[in-house]
Amino acid sequence: MKATFRLTALRRLALCVTLACGAAPAIGASFDCDKAGTPVEHAICQQTSLGELDSKISDSYLRATSSMTAQDAAALRTEQRAWLKTRNACAGNASELNACLMATMKPRAEQLERIARRATHDFDAAVSLIPASPATATDKLRQYQTPLASAWLVYLNRFVPASGVTVQEANKRHQMALDGLKDDDFAWSVMKDIDSDPKEGKDRAVLTLLRMNIERLDYENDSDRPYVHCFIFPAQGQAAYEAFGALYGSSRDGAAPVCAPQAAIFSTPAWKALDDAFSDALSKASEGAGTIQHASYADWRIFELHVTVKPEDYLNPSEPAQKPRDSEKEIREWKDEAAWPKAQREKVLAALEPARQATAEWLQNDRGFTPENARKAAENIVREWVDDRVTFIDGSTWTGE
Repeated sequence: MKATFRLTALRRLALCVTLACGAAPAIGASFDCDKAGTPVEHAICQQTSLGELDSKISDSYLRATSSMTAQDAAALRTEQRAWLKTRNACAGNASELNACLMATMKPRAEQLERIARRATHDFDAAVSLIPASPATATDKLRQYQTPLASAWLVYLNRFVPASGVTVQEANKRHQMALDGLKDDDFAWSVMKDIDSDPKEGKDRAVLTLLRMNIERLDYENDSDRPYVHCFIFPAQGQAAYEAFGALYGSSRDGAAPVCAPQAAIFSTPAWKALDDAFSDALSKASEGAGTIQHASYADWRIFELHVTVKPEDYLNPSEPAQKPRDSEKEIREWKDEAAWPKAQREKVLAALEPARQATAEWLQNDRGFTPENARKAAENIVREWVDDRVTFIDGSTWTGE
C-alpha cells in the first residue's frame, strides 16, 4: 500500500511572475528593489505599505491569469497594462506621489483579489465536473491555455475515454503542461526522467504530471479553496497514491498528497492518543533523518488518505507474501532507552487497542463492514500505521537498512 519515493536532493525554486519588471522579487515589493529605476518603483520600495500592495497585486494577478480561460486572461492583461499606465502617471506630481499610489493601488489589489477568487472558483467548477460529466468538463477545460488545464486534459485522455480528448490533443497538451514546469528546473527534470523511463508506468507518469501542476497552486494561502481533484484517488487507486505521495525526498514533499483524508477517523481521541504517544520518539528520530524525513511524512499522509478512501484494501496485509512485522513485540523488547524511553513506549502500547476499537467501530458504522471484517481491517490499519513509525524510529526506512 505504501507509495514509493525518490531519494533526491532538492533545490527549491520559487515561482516568480512580476508586473513591473522581470527581476526576482524582494521582500515587500514584487520586484528587485536593487534594480528600481523609476520614481514609482523607488516609492514602492521605500514605503512598506506600498510594497505590500504591489506584492498583493502581483500575486493576485498571477493567480487570476493562471486560472482563467485564454480569452479572459488576454482581457485581464490588457486591463492590467492600462492600469499600470494610470499608476505610473502618479509620478507627475512628486509631492503627492505616495498618496496617489496608495489611492490607485489599494482598490486595484482588492479588485484583483476578487477576480482571482472568481477565476479559481470557475476553474475548480470545471474540474469538479469530470467524474459525472467528463465531456462537459473537457469542453470547459479546452478554453484554458494553462499548464494545469493541459494536465487535466492529458488525464482525461488517459483515463476517461468518454471525455473525447484525442491522442493528438493530449500530446499537444502534455507538452504545454510540461513546459509549465520549466521555471522550476528540478520538477521539470524529475518529470522528464519519469516520462523517459521505460520502467515507469504511463498511468503514474500522467498522474505525476498532474500532481506537479496541482501542487503549484497556493493552497496554504488560500484556505477556502477546495481540493476538487480528490476524486482521482478512488478512481485511479494505487497509481494515484504513488504519484501523489513521496517523490522528492525533501521538504518539498510537504505538500503531498494535496488532499485531506476523506473521513475523521484519524482525528478521534483514540488515534490522537496514539499519535501523541509517538511524538517524542519521532521528534528525536527526525533530528538525524535529514530532509528525507519529509518523504516518510508524505507516505504517512497518503496512507491515512488511502484508509479513508478505500478501507477495504486493508482487509489483508499490505505485503501478503512477507511475514508481517511484529512492531508491538519490538516495542516491548526495545533496548535503546535513550532513543525511546520505556515510559513513552508503554504509552504507545496502551493506546493500540483503543485505536483498533475506534477504527473497527468506524468501519462498521460508517462503511458498512461486518464485525469480523471491521476487526480484521482495523488490526491491519493500526499495524501498518505503527510499523511505519517504528521503522522510522529505528532508521531502517531511511538509512537503506
